[in-house]
Amino acid sequence: MRLCAWMRWKGYYGARWDTPEEMVADLVRGDCPYSCLRTCEAWGPDQDLASPERCQPGRGCFEASPREPAPPAGRPVT
Repeated sequence: MRLCAWMRWKGYYGARWDTPEEMVADLVRGDCPYSCLRTCEAWGPDQDLASPERCQPGRGCFEASPREPAPPAGRPVT
């Protein structure tokens, strides 16, 4: 799972992850609503739902977040 630069949620500003696994565990918990910073709504500019599972590479509006933790050495980002 990747983190889109435009996705926001209540805990975004305090969120910090040391590993991609910690990030995924936090995002899939699903205990808060997500929104898109481009639209300021619960959907993105393509009218599709803003959620960790949907805001992934391959979606036209996806942009990788600089807050995404680096994968362990020798392991590609998926």
